[in-house]
Amino acid sequence: MGNDSIGSIASSYMQLLPLLYRAMDDPQRGSGGWKAPADITHLQIHILEELYRNEEGIAMTPLSRVIRVSKQQLTPLIAKLEEKGYVGKRAGETDKRLVLLRLTDKGRAMVLERWGGFHASLRVRLERLGDEDRTDLAFAIDKMARILGRLPDPEAQA
Repeated sequence: MGNDSIGSIASSYMQLLPLLYRAMDDPQRGSGGWKAPADITHLQIHILEELYRNEEGIAMTPLSRVIRVSKQQLTPLIAKLEEKGYVGKRAGETDKRLVLLRLTDKGRAMVLERWGGFHASLRVRLERLGDEDRTDLAFAIDKMARILGRLPDPEAQA
């Protein structure tokens, strides 16, 4: 496969991203019918969602890399989330000096409520598609998830 073809795949993928976000958004009810608490920022929601993906916990440095903010910027955001009861800290299993961040039950409930709203909104929209389109979409999503799951981790190459 030549570089032109790889560039075409990358361009098509980039066109797909805004379509995915638009499919999850419901302008009638906000983002999937879910409204963030007034005291939580978009970046803090992103942090909570990343913590949800790391059930065993994640240290500040790798979290700062994943969400692409400096550790200095992350520290006050985590402090606020901890103060509000969304995030807790615990010592690492093997290295007690390592502090791992984890969602509390309150934080987990917020993430699940947010994604539940997206899911419900998307279901309504998918019901409007015909059977053939839904079948094609299900196949394409499954195939993309499998292929994208095989992409090399950029962190592993660093």
